[in-house]
Amino acid sequence: MLSVEGLSKTYQNGVVALQGFSLEVHLGEIVAVIGGSGCGKSTLLRLISGLDQPTAGKIAINGEAVRAPHQLINLIFQEPRLLPWLTVGENIRFGLSHLDRRERDKRATAALAQVHLAGYENSLPKELSGGQAQRAAIARALVTQPEVLLLDEPFSALDALTRSALQNHLVGIWRQTHSTMIIVTHDIEEAVALAHRVIVMQPSPGRIMEEIAINLPMPREVSGQAVDRYKKKVRASLNRSLSKSGAVMRDAEVISIVEDIA
Repeated sequence: MLSVEGLSKTYQNGVVALQGFSLEVHLGEIVAVIGGSGCGKSTLLRLISGLDQPTAGKIAINGEAVRAPHQLINLIFQEPRLLPWLTVGENIRFGLSHLDRRERDKRATAALAQVHLAGYENSLPKELSGGQAQRAAIARALVTQPEVLLLDEPFSALDALTRSALQNHLVGIWRQTHSTMIIVTHDIEEAVALAHRVIVMQPSPGRIMEEIAINLPMPREVSGQAVDRYKKKVRASLNRSLSKSGAVMRDAEVISIVEDIA
């Protein structure tokens, strides 16, 4: 289980990105974190991943404190961030130097198969489409066999069709691995499609405004009476949150006039 207790983050310029954030995420659970710009969503992921340190509060996985990057936690960014001078296979094996070559190759081959990139091991990142590059980034995260995957708007830079395909693909990976996932998103449809729970954030400082359980089986349809009811509930909660920050919402997207501090 991942436990976040009383997490706060104040930057050197005095901006309070998070304040008193507490959350427990159980093994195999998918949690979406949604909110307007500046509510500390990405800051939250950096803190959980150990890439940044909180001003106050505690983070633990299976009872073990997280104070630095942890082998059971991996972060997938909005951009693939593949090393352009390495092949896809070399990128995926990059974090496995502690293993012997046979085990590295075995894990890389399995990860490529999981994301439907078998046969692309010797390709360079520049030879991949946007969707393929993001799948390679997911494979790189999976290859270390983490218990927790953190995803920071992983599909937001992709076109609608590719984004939908990768959302479905992510659910497929979750069904295979039963990984715990925390997904940061601006997209209500994505949050409802992927998550067991949706955490709606309130900005300035970032904190939880509401937690909404999505009691629908996986995989989910993108529309329908039940799904639309949850979308409406999340949208109403977001409207209440965004009204406090001068933001407005359009369709399934969150549009904010607040400068993003995270």
